[in-house]
Amino acid sequence: MAIAHFAFGAALTVLAVTYLVPSAPYPRVLALLGGLWAMLPDAHWVSPVFEAKLRAFHASPVADLFFLHRTLDVADPTDSRAFAAVLLGSLLVVTALAERRSYRALAVADPTGD
Repeated sequence: MAIAHFAFGAALTVLAVTYLVPSAPYPRVLALLGGLWAMLPDAHWVSPVFEAKLRAFHASPVADLFFLHRTLDVADPTDSRAFAAVLLGSLLVVTALAERRSYRALAVADPTGD
C-alpha cells in the first residue's frame, strides 16, 4: 500500500531531522517530502509515459534508495492493511516524540514562558 511507504519515509525523515538536523527550517514540510520520496518508485501506477521502464525501476534494488521501497514490498507482498497500520502508527509515535522534544527544547530555552 502506498500509504505504508509514505508513512515509513515520513517517519524516518522525522527521526533524521529531529536528531541529526534539529535546526532545519520547516521540519514538517521535510517530513512530507520524505514520505513523497518513499513513494516515487510507485510512479508507474500514475505515469502516462514510460510505464515499462518505471515498473522495471520499481522492481530493481535501486528502489531501496527511496526509503527501502523494494524491501518493504518484499516484506509485505500482499499489501496488507495491518502492515500499513503499523507503519502509520509508527509515524504517529515518531511525530509525537519529535514534537515533545521540540517543545521541551523551547521550554528550556525560555523558562519564563515569554
